Amino acid sequence: MILFRPFTIVPERFRSRYWLLRIALFASFIVGAFLFAYRTLFPSQEFLFSFSNPETAKNTLEDPVGTDGTSLRKGRVAAGQTLRTFAGTVGSFSSARIRIVLEKDSPIPSDGSLRISLRKSYRSYFLPEGDPIRVIPKERGLSVNGVPYLFLTEKLYPFVSERAAVSRFPKEKILAASEELLTIFPPQESGAGFRTGALLSDAQGVYAVGGDTKAHPIGSTEVFETLGFHWNDVIPVSEEELGFHKRGKIFLFDAAQPDGTVFHDTVKKGYSIVQDGMLLPIENREYLDSLLKVTTPIDASSNSLSIAATCVPERTFFSFLNPNYVCDVPLDTLKSFPGGSFSVSLDSKSDLHAASLTTTFSTKPDRSNFSLFLRQIRDRFSAAYGKR
Repeated sequence: MILFRPFTIVPERFRSRYWLLRIALFASFIVGAFLFAYRTLFPSQEFLFSFSNPETAKNTLEDPVGTDGTSLRKGRVAAGQTLRTFAGTVGSFSSARIRIVLEKDSPIPSDGSLRISLRKSYRSYFLPEGDPIRVIPKERGLSVNGVPYLFLTEKLYPFVSERAAVSRFPKEKILAASEELLTIFPPQESGAGFRTGALLSDAQGVYAVGGDTKAHPIGSTEVFETLGFHWNDVIPVSEEELGFHKRGKIFLFDAAQPDGTVFHDTVKKGYSIVQDGMLLPIENREYLDSLLKVTTPIDASSNSLSIAATCVPERTFFSFLNPNYVCDVPLDTLKSFPGGSFSVSLDSKSDLHAASLTTTFSTKPDRSNFSLFLRQIRDRFSAAYGKR
């Protein structure tokens, strides 16, 4: 009975206080449950870069750079210069709030001299465009007595496995050769692994082979899908095959797609490949056909590079010691673009010395976003428990 009527053991002089505390407990539980449901249904994500402490692990925005690639980690932006950074998000957002805090020694920008621009795509799709590929690369796949080899720069490298070979070349492109080839070009001690950009899996998870030839673990299923990868491209491998590649840094939402990733422009209908920090258009049809047989391209839109959501930060009223500039920008014009990476650019018409830059993405609590949440739950349920 005490469990159901605890007030019977509470002294009379404390009973009013007990009821007030009980009501407060229930109220806090209801408020907490409401806030949890609200954040689940209409999430937000905050990204920060502290120019005052650029080495801190709390920085979640990518290291800021100028248009010429120079580092702006110290926050000193010259007049007419553009500061650019990136945020890797997951989900669909309605708006973003940008906050710029200036150092005490910073010149005060005039009204309207600051401008924020946001663009949305995949991180590697923002890379500068390089020279088109018009000639098929010189590497070849050969097979001697059923053993696959990579022939490159007049050297022969044994593949770690047949699966590694077909990750680079379609089977019909791996040509049979006689044993005399091994006499002319003795096989190198260092072998050849999987194609750069290949997706591998073992019992522990999924990995992407980067341009550094390392196998980078992919943080989660959500990260995998947000980065645009395709499950049908994942190659199950043995411990020996995976061990050929050293373990690299984990890929999270802010990761760039690795070298070897192929993009398909849904607007111009062209294809490009990530290579050495550049995005190279593929204009050689034979090379493109070979790539499309070993990997699935990620759909992207070239419009995402030219269409931006913008706002003009204004100084907040209570910001005397460290001037604060804030603006809100709707993201409706960017919602249709694939990819979860946002390019955040700050243009300044005057010199400034920034202390921090914060970008907070928010979801509007409306019917369409609630419906989107329900569709995502349905799709994930179908993916996990649907037809196998």
